Amino acid sequence: MKVKSAIMLVVLVLALGAGLGLALGLRSFLGKLAPGQKEVSERFVLYIEGMAPAGKLVLEESVQRMTASREFSLRILALLALEAKIEVSALADVAYYIDMRDTAHWKVDWDPRSSTLGIEAPPPDCLPPAIRTESIEVRTEGANLVSSAVFSIRKEVEALKGELSADFLGKAKASLAAPELREKLGASLEETARAFCGNVLRVKPKNIVVTFYKDGPQG
Repeated sequence: MKVKSAIMLVVLVLALGAGLGLALGLRSFLGKLAPGQKEVSERFVLYIEGMAPAGKLVLEESVQRMTASREFSLRILALLALEAKIEVSALADVAYYIDMRDTAHWKVDWDPRSSTLGIEAPPPDCLPPAIRTESIEVRTEGANLVSSAVFSIRKEVEALKGELSADFLGKAKASLAAPELREKLGASLEETARAFCGNVLRVKPKNIVVTFYKDGPQG
């Protein structure tokens, strides 16, 4: 009876040892499969580059009616030798992006223990607004201008569409300071990162923390 018990005890110890060894071996094997921080960072950059071959990852696009600066309006009037107060506006497609080539302000951290992907991205910027010529409006303030004068102003504005776009760019860049827009841009980048984790890493992160350079976490 004692011999039988001893044999059972030995078998139990061996089984526990084998189980522990198997668990440690499996953990070591899975650890080797888990992507490291450097690998994740490199793969994420490649993933983004595939989406934005031109080096600019667009995070938000919108159509906005924008009003030209007083300086632009005065220049139009001067070119036509007119004296009046006018307001020039137009619909424009505005695209906000981050520059993938700005490596100094781009960082990706992956923490497998907490399953957290941390992204520090370059500060967002915007492309020159694309003006929709057919939407250009000219409004007069005070004294009304004759229809032919308004038509001439509109045609001059169309001819200087490139300069009007540059004029609008200043306002588009100023809008980047709005907290609501920064939050939208952060949420957009977060969705891109989530898709990367699912499609490339085959993991579902518990947390994704997005930060723009010189900002706090978004969202």
